[in-house]
Amino acid sequence: MQRSTWPLLDGRTRPLKLKEWGDLAVMDPDAGKPPRGRGFLAAEKDWLHIDAGSALENPIVTLYAGQDPGAEDGWDEVEEITVVSTTGFLALCDSGYEPLRKENLATAGAGPYLVRVHASDRSVDDKRPRFLIQVIPGDRTGAQPEPPSATLEEAAGPLLVRTSFEQPDQWARLLQAVEEGPEGHEPIESITVVDNRAYSGFTAEQILARIGRDDEDWPDSALVLIADERALGSAEFPLLAVNNLPDEDDAPFRITLAAAGSFVDNMELANTYFAEWAVGVEADGVYREEHY
Repeated sequence: MQRSTWPLLDGRTRPLKLKEWGDLAVMDPDAGKPPRGRGFLAAEKDWLHIDAGSALENPIVTLYAGQDPGAEDGWDEVEEITVVSTTGFLALCDSGYEPLRKENLATAGAGPYLVRVHASDRSVDDKRPRFLIQVIPGDRTGAQPEPPSATLEEAAGPLLVRTSFEQPDQWARLLQAVEEGPEGHEPIESITVVDNRAYSGFTAEQILARIGRDDEDWPDSALVLIADERALGSAEFPLLAVNNLPDEDDAPFRITLAAAGSFVDNMELANTYFAEWAVGVEADGVYREEHY
């Protein structure tokens, strides 16, 4: 399609008349397959899918491209994600991949963009859903992070997901312990490590929303360990354990790396239930025992 040379947007707001009803996208209309992830936002290269909710009114969208206009208050939801443009062209599109506006949002050309999406009234009857979409060029001075994949990992099985990037030395020690085994323990071989800055600051709910599922809604990964700021701030590495099994609403708890090996093995073999481990959590919210 023809590439627009329109200038930067400075925040234009108006109701959109969708050509095809459904969700929104910030994308190159010539891009390939859409993201397969779930949740409010899901991204691939040249493509961001935005769940517009179930409201039956045309949405009102404010767009900013270029410099970050600053924080905005008063929204029901705010999420951000990294999108990598390989073509240097991104447009706001409807669910039929037709541009709703022809302005090019990839104002700095090819490269990474932080897309911050604010939303209110996505699923409220008799109200227009409101969105504020900020498309902010990312750092182009060094190695760029890969965009978040449609799913966190194609491989099934337990995941270890890094969400904090302020303590690189601690993360290196954690990885070494996983690969070689915590002191006196075997390596945790059955776990897949996800180390991508695109997931910086993600909550447990945001991570679970990006885990793939089969046609019967069964998750590719039923168990997730999260290396967040608290986990990397302690020598014990108290990882956040999250149960992703359908129809189970167990609350997450923290488990030390030393105990995580037996935890992962027993959960993989279905020898124990997630809730059985949760009852052993100590007063500080961390599980430290081991059993095989």
